[in-house]
Amino acid sequence: MLKRTIWGIAAATAFAAVLFIGGPLFHISVIAIAVLGLMEYFNMVEHLGRKPYRGLTITATLFFLASLYFFEFRPLVLVTFIGLFLLFVMAIPVYYSRGRSFVDGAVSLFGFMYVSIPSGILIELRNMDLVHTLLIVGYTWINDSFAFFTGKFFGKHKLAPSISPRKTWEGFFGGMAFSILFGYLAGISTGLSPLKLALFGAILAISGTVGDLAESVIKREAGFKDSGNFLPGHGGVLDRVDALIINIMTYYILITVFGIS
Repeated sequence: MLKRTIWGIAAATAFAAVLFIGGPLFHISVIAIAVLGLMEYFNMVEHLGRKPYRGLTITATLFFLASLYFFEFRPLVLVTFIGLFLLFVMAIPVYYSRGRSFVDGAVSLFGFMYVSIPSGILIELRNMDLVHTLLIVGYTWINDSFAFFTGKFFGKHKLAPSISPRKTWEGFFGGMAFSILFGYLAGISTGLSPLKLALFGAILAISGTVGDLAESVIKREAGFKDSGNFLPGHGGVLDRVDALIINIMTYYILITVFGIS
């Protein structure tokens, strides 16, 4: 328990420092975490008998994320990039299979969309304003923490017993309540819209829970308890960012469509 706590505090402190410093250090850190996350994902799907394109997907990820240091994030360019990547991973089995199939290409594409795209959006959010990254991390952390404690002390009704036996509806609504409160207080303290950020808190509590359950499904299918052992006592990279991955994309859609002021 002590070792888990020490590693948790050290990781949180390092992440906070990198987040506030921003710039190239933040960019490189996100790229490194994305690559580690992809490797964990590939380890799990390979355990299911699939043969993903590790090298191609990681290369595409490095190219995509590195390019964001020089160019502005543009959704249309991203869609085009995904289209090209899709053509590559789907066409390769036709000419050079080595036992691979179109399903392996689809698995590779999913890995890129699941890990690489949210990483790119996170970099863009940090480039836009520090407040965006503080909000998205704050929403996710508050929801996760209070969902855990509310569920631990008051949880009686299972949320998804076949996927994550310890999650309860009481924990889910407890986490959502504090996420809403966090958004409202963040709006007051930053001069942004308290009601809008409170609404975002409710939506992100839902998407974060979906992200957590989605990663749990992958682990259960592959027979993994943790996605990796990146942090002793805390599991792998994906175990730490499963809710954040989905929340990054959800938050980006929310501020693009509705704004935050």
